[in-house]
Amino acid sequence: MQVLNAKRLPFRERAQFLSRLSVLMSEGYLFPVAMTLLLPMHTTRADEALAGMDRILKGGGNAAEVLKFLGFRERVLFPVEIAEFHGKLGEAIQGIAAGFKRTEEVQKKLRSILIYPVSLLILTAALFLFFRTNYVPNLTALISSLQHGDEGQGVPVYLLRIPDLAIAFFVLAALLIIGFRIFLRRQSIDRQIGLLIKLPFIGQVMRLYWSQLASRELGTLLHSGLSLQEALGLLNQQRHHPIIGRIAGALHEEVKTGLALSFAVERHAFAANDMAAFIRHGEATGMLGKELMLYSDVLLDRMELQAQRSLKIIQPSFFVLIAVCIVAAYLAILLPMYNLVHTI
Repeated sequence: MQVLNAKRLPFRERAQFLSRLSVLMSEGYLFPVAMTLLLPMHTTRADEALAGMDRILKGGGNAAEVLKFLGFRERVLFPVEIAEFHGKLGEAIQGIAAGFKRTEEVQKKLRSILIYPVSLLILTAALFLFFRTNYVPNLTALISSLQHGDEGQGVPVYLLRIPDLAIAFFVLAALLIIGFRIFLRRQSIDRQIGLLIKLPFIGQVMRLYWSQLASRELGTLLHSGLSLQEALGLLNQQRHHPIIGRIAGALHEEVKTGLALSFAVERHAFAANDMAAFIRHGEATGMLGKELMLYSDVLLDRMELQAQRSLKIIQPSFFVLIAVCIVAAYLAILLPMYNLVHTI
């Protein structure tokens, strides 16, 4: 069923909403009843949200389509759709809520880290612009009046353009990222995977991300009693994460030929380096589902550690850039003064 086209509903406290939804469902509330209780607390257009939910469910839709109607994205929709196959929707939403909360905390930390140095950089650029347009012409005229002929040099204005260059660099980088994302959406799934894997640093992150998602959902399905081929088939058929669907489809085709999952994973570049080793151990012990779920947690911790390390680098880098701008401003003033002293 197609999700209703509508303007995005205003929705607040998404992490708390998912957490409360998981609590209600663990207490025995059905999904529609729990949603009816929670929606008035989280949106000012509760009547519209409830009416949309009723239309989706009566039309044969599922929980993932309801959440999509409410503005949730693939990181929530994908595990919800898979959870409806293995029947543990409440547990899945509880895990989603925890992950959603961690993501929000990282984003909040990133905003708090960036807001001060970025504001300071913009203020520095504004002050340097004022300095170039008001102070530098007067200083240049004074130096010219005191010099004889072509002796000495004027104010090196290029040193005062460093903040402008830095801001232009960040704007250009943002435009390139936006353009690349638009270009990427227009490519086939196989082409998207190939392009992302080739990117420096980003490729490694994406491989960890895909491996973590695939391991979590595949492990959950196997642990619920499905066979490996059935689980891969379901992941291939889901509609909310095309890349994971394509990865599962490629593995499914090879597993159907009798190839072990660990060997199938080794034949592709989209998996993390140690994923095949974990799968091989799970195949040997007969606990592949649990091993994959454990491996998913390991990858999640690894990604969070990488994110924390990256955050620790960002703020000092901005402060170093601002320090360079300040030093450049001093040089822009002192160098012509120094040259002037030698001409007197």
